[in-house]
Amino acid sequence: MSVRCFVGIPLPENYQMGLGDIRQEWDNKLDSRIAWTKQGNWHLTLYFLGEISEGSLEDVQAQLAQVTMDKFSLQAKGGGFFPPNREPRVIWLGVQKGGQECVELASKVENALLPLGFEKSKKEFKPHLTLGRVKKNKKDNWRDLQKYLNQIYWSEIRIDSFILWQSELTPQGPVYKRIREFALN
Repeated sequence: MSVRCFVGIPLPENYQMGLGDIRQEWDNKLDSRIAWTKQGNWHLTLYFLGEISEGSLEDVQAQLAQVTMDKFSLQAKGGGFFPPNREPRVIWLGVQKGGQECVELASKVENALLPLGFEKSKKEFKPHLTLGRVKKNKKDNWRDLQKYLNQIYWSEIRIDSFILWQSELTPQGPVYKRIREFALN
């Protein structure tokens, strides 16, 4: 039996509510079909493990438990789209404060998992918060959405842990289950 897993940073209730506000504001203004991130599921992904055997979960947890780093502050700001300068496939928020710490933590997580046979990322890690995925692109005014995202004020939050999550794909979207939380110093 295998489980689909990723490592990420949880986001507090005020960020989850902000995500809901964005969705409520823009869901009817866009003709494109967007699969918005569900409130409560919103997080910052550090490393995607993919499908792993249940038997290897203990080893993964043991390796992640060795990751040490100080707590840090994070603040979202601005937004954009992947891929840049083309039809958007992902709508995201940027990280204004704590971005370098996110890069460092993602690197430590990845390096902890490499001895277990996980692969080094081919892309440079860019910390971002995924708001939604564009499932069917129509001619929308994406600049208006970007302008809106750039004007939102997000409070500074304290990051004191990261989590190994199980992700079960369902017709209603992914369901995340916390496997284990790892405290930062």
